[in-house]
Amino acid sequence: MHARGLSRTIAIVAACGAVSVAAASPRDRVVLAIPAGRLDVALRQLATQTGQQILFDPMIIGRRTTPALHGPIDPDRALKTLLADTGLVAKHGRAGVIIIVPRTVVRAIPAARSPAVMVEVAPPLADIVVTALKRPTALGDTEISMDAVTGAQLMARGAYDLRSAAALLPGLVPIATAPLQQRIAIRGVTGTGESTVGVYYGETPISGPSGTTFDPAASTPDVDLVDVDRIELLRGPQGTLYGASSMGGTLRVLFNQADATRWTGHVETGVSAVQGGGMGGNVAAVVNAPIVRDTLAARVVVHRRTTGGYVDNDRLGLKDTGGILREGVRLGLAWMPVQGLRVDALALHQDTRIDDAGFWYPDLGRYRNDQPVRTPNRERLDLASVTAHWTTGDVAIVATGSHYHWTIVKQADFTQVLARQATSEASCRRYAMLAGDTGCTADQRSAFQAYLQTRLPGVLYQPFHVQSTTAEVRASSDRQGTLAWTVGAFIEHRRDSAESYTVRADATTGLLIVPLDITGLRLLHSALDQQALFAETRWGLAPRLSATLGLRYFHYTRTAYGSVPVPNIITGTGAIGTDRYARADDGTNLKAELAYRLPGETLVYAIAAEGFRPGGVNITPELTDQERSYDADHVWSYELGARTRIAGGRIGLEGAVYHIDWSDTIYAASSVNGAFGYNTNIGTVRIDGVEAKASLAIGAVRLTGSANYTYARLGEDQPVNTTDGAGRRGDPLPNVPRLAYAVGAQTSLLVAGGKIVTVGVDAVGATRVRTAFNDRSTYYEVTPARFVIDANADIRLAQWRAGIAVRNLLNAIGANRLTSSAFGERQLYSSAPRTVMLSLDRDF
Repeated sequence: MHARGLSRTIAIVAACGAVSVAAASPRDRVVLAIPAGRLDVALRQLATQTGQQILFDPMIIGRRTTPALHGPIDPDRALKTLLADTGLVAKHGRAGVIIIVPRTVVRAIPAARSPAVMVEVAPPLADIVVTALKRPTALGDTEISMDAVTGAQLMARGAYDLRSAAALLPGLVPIATAPLQQRIAIRGVTGTGESTVGVYYGETPISGPSGTTFDPAASTPDVDLVDVDRIELLRGPQGTLYGASSMGGTLRVLFNQADATRWTGHVETGVSAVQGGGMGGNVAAVVNAPIVRDTLAARVVVHRRTTGGYVDNDRLGLKDTGGILREGVRLGLAWMPVQGLRVDALALHQDTRIDDAGFWYPDLGRYRNDQPVRTPNRERLDLASVTAHWTTGDVAIVATGSHYHWTIVKQADFTQVLARQATSEASCRRYAMLAGDTGCTADQRSAFQAYLQTRLPGVLYQPFHVQSTTAEVRASSDRQGTLAWTVGAFIEHRRDSAESYTVRADATTGLLIVPLDITGLRLLHSALDQQALFAETRWGLAPRLSATLGLRYFHYTRTAYGSVPVPNIITGTGAIGTDRYARADDGTNLKAELAYRLPGETLVYAIAAEGFRPGGVNITPELTDQERSYDADHVWSYELGARTRIAGGRIGLEGAVYHIDWSDTIYAASSVNGAFGYNTNIGTVRIDGVEAKASLAIGAVRLTGSANYTYARLGEDQPVNTTDGAGRRGDPLPNVPRLAYAVGAQTSLLVAGGKIVTVGVDAVGATRVRTAFNDRSTYYEVTPARFVIDANADIRLAQWRAGIAVRNLLNAIGANRLTSSAFGERQLYSSAPRTVMLSLDRDF
């Protein structure tokens, strides 16, 4: 540090030195209360609260900012957390003095041997500050099984959606359900109905449209991952803090917030090419503007991304279908009128489109499809939220309100379903009734079959809408000493509508005939209103032992009704009726936990937790009164976990074992003719699992690995038949891989001219899975095992970065789901072929 800078620093840190006599030992935990804001202010507060001497040059610190830091944390980890992603490190001098300096090269290779030098790998991600417990904690000190991935990691890996990000989030399993749509599972907890995984963007929980089968879980919101701060994945039931639809876990996507201290910007662009397929590209821009310095700021994000298609339809003479377009804009505002109060507003809009079915038929050859119709799908998501954070004394209060409107326009090939009704007695009788006849004579059958041919090829054209308004207010202790607590209330008002048209398509082009040539139309409407009160308290029972108790009381009301403006005599939609159905329920979710911190950086915890999902009603033709409704389902999860860091934090180990009892499991059933789906309860499911994760930093190389073993099976014979067949006790739950794993390696080099080159490789895999309970099912299939390797490299110079990422390096099939139904047999959703992505971006 130069003399002039040091003289300025001495004046700044005089107060820190004054308390150094009582300095804490690096291994003693200190209860910290450091709000988010400027890094220089946070360093001074850390010095004061820990009794350490911390010296720095204000010119080096500049306008860097840091997240909040609260709770019992050892001083060394606290300092690493504040300096994470700043490019600065702490050097320990004599007499315990700590000096903050820029990160430097840690091991040089003589110039005669190599022009490059190795760059020190950043500390493990345990130092990331997360808010999974609805209070700031260091990831390595958070007493649940969870993972976090930063925005910088996503960019380096070329991950831009939930499926590509899943490679960095062990335990997250995306299951394709339709073009653009996917169901996500954690720890094998997956089924139709409300989602089993709560999905949050910021403080807003988002559920998909119920559609015609009352299956919001089939659609997971997937916003382009641009300008993301981090993604948090919480494994296991999170019912006390996050409520319904978090019985398997919770996924939180947190965007970068507006910063009122400095102007910043970021632009990026890229191109991509799919082997044997089409081209794609992306462009994005971010501007952060302090409108009133330290008081008011805005952050604007605009983005557009296309990915090339790769599926050929020989019947219609189409090549490279399945291309996707995502484009959107996001506005964030931050207002800090007084000390201790921050208000954040978010407005988000995204349009997503796919030009045709995203699956193919392996029996026809690789990436080939012979659908008689085209099935483009599109989505539009609009979200607005306001969140206020107010810290007063020892209490922190958070109040948030949000509203979103999500529209999905879904198209599906309905030709096979219609064609199979040619021999249906019921369909023939309905046709005869149009002429005032009864029964189904040979002449009437011939007339019906001739009419049926005039309605082919057929398409289901289905606009789905959902809009929801939610609000939550919670208060928590801001200084977490022996006793820490959180209490709050939550409300949601959700409305769904679905229009289901059976229409005809042009046999030559496969496109919808416009104006619509309607065979049948049914309309469905539903509503969900829920309210909840929750509380969670953590006691320090002993210096290293803590206990947590949580409770959530919930009440919900579900209503639904339907109408049929144009009855479809082929499939029999006229039997729906117009009655309104409703059901209500209430109850509690509990959580109990013990956590013990061993000397060093080792945490052991045991958790017992509940989770639930609301039941509902089915608006489906020809159901019995018993089939018309289904009960809420419920889980009890028991987990024992541990995490540790050794060798100065260079080695990180964590793992968990768990058992889940799932009762009244909600699952999909289908009508006899295969045209309609509905929900039912199939009894009990038992799940046992083991999770393990390890990281190792060796100089400039970081190695990571994870494995998740999940044994999910029926606990009893099913009382009813379902879409996936009649299950028997011990049958595996469909579409849940027994073993999923990931390994990765990354390294960085400093080359001539100050350039930093980073190279990485990641591999993910999963064992094969059944798509039905057993081979007695009509549509039993086996999705092949999956193994995909991705590679990435980038070069950085000052504020510029150029990168290359190769997805599916070995050009493997990468099967996600092989599915058969009345709509079509052996439809395969898979990874794209080998894809090369080039990118260029710059920070301002």
